[in-house]
Amino acid sequence: MRIDALRQALAARPGRPVSFDELIDAIWGAERPANPKQALRNLVQRLRATEQVVTEPGGYRLVPRKPGPHQLPADLPDFVGREEELTALADSDASVLAITGPPGVGKTALAIRLAHRIRDRFPDGQLHLDLRGFATGPAVTVDQALGRFLRALGVSPANVPLDRDEQIALYRSKLRGRRVLIVLDNATELSPLVPDVKGCTAIVTSRNELAGQIRLDVLADAEARALLDRLKIGGAPQDRAELIRLCAHLPLALRIAATHVADRHLPDYLAELRGGDRLDALEIEGDAAVRAAFALSYKALPDDAQRLFRLLSVHPGADFDLPDTAALSGLSTEDAARRLDVLVRAGLVQQAGEQFALHDLIRLFASEQVGEEGPPALRRLLSFYTATTSHAAELAFTATRRLDPLRLDVEGRVFTTADEARGWFDAKRAALVTAVQVAPHPFASHIADSLRGYLVYGGYRTDSMAVLTAGLLSARAAGDAVCETAMLNGFGQLHWLLGAYDEALKAYGAAARLATSDLMKGTLFNNMGLVRRDLGDLTGALADMREARRLSSDEPALLVTLLINLATVHGARAELRKAIEHLDEAKRLSEEHGFTVKIAIADENIGVAHRELGEYDQARRWLEAALEGYGKLEAYKNDPNVLANLAGVAAETGDHEQARVLARRSLEAAREINDVRVEVEALVVLEDLDAAVELANRIDYPVGRHKAQLKLARRDPALARELLRDVRDSGDLLLEAQALLVVAEATGDQDLAAEALELARSREQGAVVARAEAFLSAQPPANGGSTSS
Repeated sequence: MRIDALRQALAARPGRPVSFDELIDAIWGAERPANPKQALRNLVQRLRATEQVVTEPGGYRLVPRKPGPHQLPADLPDFVGREEELTALADSDASVLAITGPPGVGKTALAIRLAHRIRDRFPDGQLHLDLRGFATGPAVTVDQALGRFLRALGVSPANVPLDRDEQIALYRSKLRGRRVLIVLDNATELSPLVPDVKGCTAIVTSRNELAGQIRLDVLADAEARALLDRLKIGGAPQDRAELIRLCAHLPLALRIAATHVADRHLPDYLAELRGGDRLDALEIEGDAAVRAAFALSYKALPDDAQRLFRLLSVHPGADFDLPDTAALSGLSTEDAARRLDVLVRAGLVQQAGEQFALHDLIRLFASEQVGEEGPPALRRLLSFYTATTSHAAELAFTATRRLDPLRLDVEGRVFTTADEARGWFDAKRAALVTAVQVAPHPFASHIADSLRGYLVYGGYRTDSMAVLTAGLLSARAAGDAVCETAMLNGFGQLHWLLGAYDEALKAYGAAARLATSDLMKGTLFNNMGLVRRDLGDLTGALADMREARRLSSDEPALLVTLLINLATVHGARAELRKAIEHLDEAKRLSEEHGFTVKIAIADENIGVAHRELGEYDQARRWLEAALEGYGKLEAYKNDPNVLANLAGVAAETGDHEQARVLARRSLEAAREINDVRVEVEALVVLEDLDAAVELANRIDYPVGRHKAQLKLARRDPALARELLRDVRDSGDLLLEAQALLVVAEATGDQDLAAEALELARSREQGAVVARAEAFLSAQPPANGGSTSS
């Protein structure tokens, strides 16, 4: 295939550009198509679905593929038996290796052993996820799982689509051409997480029947004896045989029994197991044996460890850490650690590094013992999460308006830096999202609101939708208008960033009707103004922002934000001097009130305005001041946009090497914080225009697309005319003169160039004025150069 030939030609020199002609020769040889460069561009566009290809001035450069994900859990050191099943699975060429069977039979252990045995066949990585399909808490949804896998495969969170079909398509495209192993534990069915992509294999475990399954039976006598040997359980042969029988040959029951009998006389343990209180609620063969082993291990625990074991069952997440344990139990961290260690040694809690977990059956057993202790324990944990998310959000997302904090009896974790706070969000995201979905009011709304900045700006769109939905339902059920307003504001923000502008206006409008304070109303009118600005309704944007300004006159922080946003609207209206006036006022107020972040934001926007005016020395000075200001603010990383604008200034003043250096720095920084719009801007400066257009279209960013097309269209009259229509339809007055001039350059039309010159002069766009004048001065006279006598 030609795309394979292109990949091989680029891979022969990874990280270095390969010229257009070399690539064309490698792909087509002597049988070149009629328009080889266009054909090559089309092929490169297809390759970008799975590889990162950068456009260079004379060719294309393949960015070497990063190492794939390696998510497999550690193999069990005491795994025994199952050789027949392992061999059959390892030798199979099926794309799905399904392992089914009852609880406790060892499906997960077999799946992980199999994955480690065949992992070398999958050099592009291994994905693993416990879907919790049979757990007592919420299962992992397909959307959440797809999002996690896509991020593991290198897709930035902001580029993960919200639509499931688009997620599935992107997931498959990322796997296509690669060899990746996917392990799906505790699935209820074969879902789209099984990719059906050549070269990739999925290992799936389930209690349900699945197509092509290997259904596990209990351990054979010899395998069970071998497991007891590994677990160092001695004794008379007849006693060991009875232990195996009473544990129903189930590995989970045998492991639990082994931890309990290790320091005891085996016959005494057997006597207890024979007459123990058997629980048989699940009515699954062998379950009574498993639960009898649980019961004996539980009864052997000290009272304080028994209490902690019961309380752990109410944790909503798949795993938990020591601070969670302390919060649930109301214990000090030291006491919680000691009791947790007892549970780990008893085999009732699994430990992996600093994380702990309960097997589904053990969690169910513990939940049946917890009784009235459960709700207060869950409330302590949710209070801990509420306090910690609120504090972390204050540190890491200072510009996001949030609900007033709840009064809580439980203290949260304390962080000293924004990076620490973001690290905690990263580590606890899955648990927090699950917690919101099970939390009663008011915890659901408050945790969702504190998570909003992290999830939205991190691009975790599926999780954002999940927590906002749960928070909104909780607020409405409780009749809490303040929390409902906050959740609707969150939905408005999410829809706005997704480009669903009508939905954003509906959510913001509904919130504004509910809002009980002028501050919140002002915030919402400001937000509606931003949406109308992006819709091209600049008159409506100004009206909303003026109303917001009226409501926020006594709120300096919101007033400064409004002045900056008003400046962006005036900028879009090509009223750049007016924009600078608003920004000067915003900077003065910020200095007066100590809003250090907003000082840097004002400096940045003043620099952007001077760049649009063609006043490059001033633009550079303001942008460098902004870069310095941001550099002092650990909690606020907005430098990618400043770097992109500095790169643009360098390019527009002829320093192309400096432009490339700054643009690459901008691109790296933008990808680090998932700022996809800035990524587009950097790609434009780097002249990777096809990639910029593709990315801008994907995130519905017309301004970025237009900027790339301004360069692509200079020698393409049809594209130039289409661009001009698109710019005018969008209401982007700043780009109108540039688009008009591009049509003139593509067609040689002096009248259009003169029109562009007049328009640029009226809007003080000095750079466009200079280019239009240069174009007109280089053209021959309209009569072909003849002179009259």
